[in-house]
Amino acid sequence: MPDRLKDKIAVVTGAGTGIGQAIAILFAREGARVSICGRKPATLADTARRIADEGGEVLELVCDVSQAGQVESMVLKTVERFGKIDILVNNAGIRASISTILELTEEEWQQTFDIDVKGSWLCSKYAIPEMRKNGGGSIVMVSSVSAHVAQTKQGCYNAAKAAQELLMKCMALDFAPDGIRVNSICPAWVKTEMNRVQLAEMQANPEHIFPPGLRYADIIRLHPVGRVGTPEDCAWAALYLASDESKWVTGSSLFVDGGFTCQ
Repeated sequence: MPDRLKDKIAVVTGAGTGIGQAIAILFAREGARVSICGRKPATLADTARRIADEGGEVLELVCDVSQAGQVESMVLKTVERFGKIDILVNNAGIRASISTILELTEEEWQQTFDIDVKGSWLCSKYAIPEMRKNGGGSIVMVSSVSAHVAQTKQGCYNAAKAAQELLMKCMALDFAPDGIRVNSICPAWVKTEMNRVQLAEMQANPEHIFPPGLRYADIIRLHPVGRVGTPEDCAWAALYLASDESKWVTGSSLFVDGGFTCQ
């Protein structure tokens, strides 16, 4: 069995689908014991089954990362089961509706920041003391190219991801003396549950327009490599940042975007 994460304990949030699921499965293949959390028991069960079927060890924990009590419980249960935490992947995230700030509701704004930013803060807040006990660890934020470029009608999501990115850099400075590295991956368009339906509709109907005015061919052209990403593309990047192969890397944003930000 591959062992890039041998003897490591990893926590992956939003692990029921998409990028989080791909990360959890790959980490388990690479020797980690994995604690997976999310809000939907059914999707978590699917991830857990796939890991167990390959001989991995996994703990399922229903958790809303925007709720401090649930996050604290998730960390405590992980330590009770596995004894420590070495890796935290802050993957849980949502995207507000595609609209200008005039159409956006206060509820959408708050929910996006609660999950994407507050969730990353809370999970880190409770996991870092456990990492200190081990003499170090690695935190990986699943951010987005949207944190670094302006996009039409995405002010809320882009602002939340930008906040997550700067939180990552500040944490990298604060906890470097503890041997805790903090980095992020920044995907562009990826076939996840967040946009799988829209991408499928656009691919099936070339004239279908995705707000704010993009066709499928336009989205492909945004990526010089000629395709959108897969959750597995992102998982390999997260594996590098979680592993000891990146032990001199902290405070960095790793773009996993098919060349999106080169243009």
